This record gives sequence, structure tokens and C-alpha cells, in this order.
Amino acid sequence: MKSLNACVIVCLCALFIGCSAPDKPIYHDVTYDYDVAVDFTRIKTYNWVKMPATSRIDDFNQIRIKAVANAKLKLLGLKVKVDNPDVLLVMYGGGYKAVDMTVLMDYAVYDIGRLKLAMYDAHSHGEIWWGESRADLFYEMTPAQKDEVVEHSVHRILEYYPPPKDEAIEKPAQRMLEYNAPDP
Repeated sequence: MKSLNACVIVCLCALFIGCSAPDKPIYHDVTYDYDVAVDFTRIKTYNWVKMPATSRIDDFNQIRIKAVANAKLKLLGLKVKVDNPDVLLVMYGGGYKAVDMTVLMDYAVYDIGRLKLAMYDAHSHGEIWWGESRADLFYEMTPAQKDEVVEHSVHRILEYYPPPKDEAIEKPAQRMLEYNAPDP
């Protein structure tokens, strides 16, 4: 009987540990896309623009995002220029609730945060590049934790800017070859 009680206690402990929420965000893959006809080496200046979707991001997080993005873009050789920039930079964000169900019909509700940075040609206003990151956020965060999540997300997004030169030239042709390839 004692071994059965011990077994039940061990199983319950394992269940509670397995169902507890992580104490750090879980990051998803970054997605991105761009206009292959754009010569990104010509882009030297940018300016931030607010769009209606930007208003979903609170002011403190907008400040965090801009600070991290400005520092990273400066390292890439881009400068903020209010008058007549090469591109307009826009941030989109928000989140939604997600629910995970377990085998035992237990569930956990958590937030999924979303951040998208997009570049638009300043003259044509056409989108030329965007990158998006998502993260599962399991808890209320302190300002320091928000700083960390924003920094991590912005850096991950901007890893894909500018797009690799070889990728911009070779991949569309490669995709066409794969699409037109005969079946074996």
C-alpha cells in the first residue's frame, strides 16, 4: 500500500511540474519576405511612420522597439532621416490568446505576442521588406523583461535585413526550375 501511495504522489508531482507554465518566453521562427527587384544596397536612410496598427503597441514598447531597431540599423549603415528618407519603417504589433490542452483535459491560456517591422519605398509607398517574430508569453513581465523580449525579437527580425544578395538573385530562378521540373 505504501508503494502505491508513493507512486501516486510521484505521478501527481510529475503532472504538476509538467503542467506548469515556463518562466521565459518561447520564441517562434522569424518569417520575412521582400521584393527581389529592390537593390537594398542603395538604401541608406529611413524614417519611422505611425500606422493605425502601430497604435496597438503601447508607447513604452514603441520606444523600446525604436531604440533597439535604430541601434541595429545604425550598425548596418542606415541613418534616421526625417526629410526625404529612402524608406519608411513601420512597426506592427499586438497579440492574441492561445490555449493548450493536455491529455487530462487540463488547459493553459497564454498570450502570443507579435512584432512585425516593415519597410516601404518612400516614393512609391510600396512594401519592399518585412520581418515578423512571435513569442509565447506565459506571464506578466517587468519592464526589464520587456526590454529583453523586445531586444531579442528585434535582433532576430533584423537578422534578415538586408536579404542576402545571393538569395535575392538565385532563389526566384531556383523556385521556377523546381516548379517546372518534371516528375521522376
